[in-house]
Amino acid sequence: MNNFTSATFNKFESLPYIPYKIAAKLLENDNLFKLLKYNNYECLSEPNLTMEEKADMIWKDQTNMADFYVYLTNVEPDELINSKTILKIYKYDNNPITPMMSTISYRLDILCGTKNALVNYNGVPCPRLDMIEMEILNSLNGEDVAGVGYLQFNHELSRSCRSMMTIGNNYTFTGTTMVMATQLSVDPYDSGC
Repeated sequence: MNNFTSATFNKFESLPYIPYKIAAKLLENDNLFKLLKYNNYECLSEPNLTMEEKADMIWKDQTNMADFYVYLTNVEPDELINSKTILKIYKYDNNPITPMMSTISYRLDILCGTKNALVNYNGVPCPRLDMIEMEILNSLNGEDVAGVGYLQFNHELSRSCRSMMTIGNNYTFTGTTMVMATQLSVDPYDSGC
């Protein structure tokens, strides 16, 4: 017989909010949103977007998906334009460790058109996908994201954590997928009072 009560089981009440919380944390990164919005080689020299402009880039179930750049689902936008860059953030894996704790992995898919695959970074032509990956890791790796916990790019936390060039058609689009993880738990001493 175990000593668990209903209160000691994780109810995952914050789970649906996590992709949005990750996106909200990324809003703080000006370079990331310039890399998403501006399709030119000199995109990092473009003006910073306002917080409102960045938030407006997130798709919130509007009809024309192709007008947006950040998606909180793995669904493909209706129509991808060759020169557009998009970011998808969604739950990839939920691995229960104990009745109170799970390691949850989130996948971030980055797709860009092959016509805008390079950007100028400090005078060096660099792959846009690598730049976006760097900016995401700069914003999220080891950071306490409110309501999410500490996101990690850490194979010891989850074997799913990695980055791979596995998406796109290598003709009009190319892409990177990366997986980060966090742990979601319930306080066994929280009586709810």
